[in-house]
Amino acid sequence: MITPKDIENKTMNPAKRAEAKNSFFAFYIGRPISYVLTIPFLYTNISPNVVTIMSIICAFIGFGFLSFGTSAEHQLIGVLFIFLWNMGDGIDGNIARFKNIKSSRGDLLDTLGGYLALALIILGMGNAAYNVSDIVIISKSFPMIIAGLSAIFTLIPRLLMHRKIALSRNKESATSLKDKEHYSLAKVVALNICDPAGFQEVIMVIAILCNATLYFTIFYFLINLVTMLYSLMQLCD
Repeated sequence: MITPKDIENKTMNPAKRAEAKNSFFAFYIGRPISYVLTIPFLYTNISPNVVTIMSIICAFIGFGFLSFGTSAEHQLIGVLFIFLWNMGDGIDGNIARFKNIKSSRGDLLDTLGGYLALALIILGMGNAAYNVSDIVIISKSFPMIIAGLSAIFTLIPRLLMHRKIALSRNKESATSLKDKEHYSLAKVVALNICDPAGFQEVIMVIAILCNATLYFTIFYFLINLVTMLYSLMQLCD
């Protein structure tokens, strides 16, 4: 019988473990849960790509509940579906590594799912703030406007990083761009706050329960703006 420990041992080599442990919520909570949830899939012929597509659908459903929900209960259901995306994003990789399945289509779908989730979370919380917040700053549409900008800010450095990696002729230099193992304290804090598979989900729950989705949106607008500017300076060196 396959156990969660079997999956961990086969999918997490020392290098990957050293890199992954800096995202605390994902490493200590998300991944262990994903190992348990992966077990039933390993006894089926369901491919990693199918799981990825299912997880992307969950992200869109979560976005829908966040965007159109008129109560905290609806928005919390949205967070639940975002968490299901998170689990699916781990399960597909677990299946692929456990069964030694590799494909360029799988890499593309996995990257697409991650980028979509990044944007959908920010946009969904901005829409939630628009629907439920009684505070009007500049205009009623203010939360949606800054959420849209925030989503752009969080995607730009990632897209440019992948472009720089693709153009780099120096393999060691390209690898260092994605190296999370040697992050500084500031980068580790930013990673944990902004990682959609990390503490961002916890912060979402707190913001919804405290009726603070507007403050969540403003906070991530500022965080993503600063992170984008810093990343652009680093990438342009």
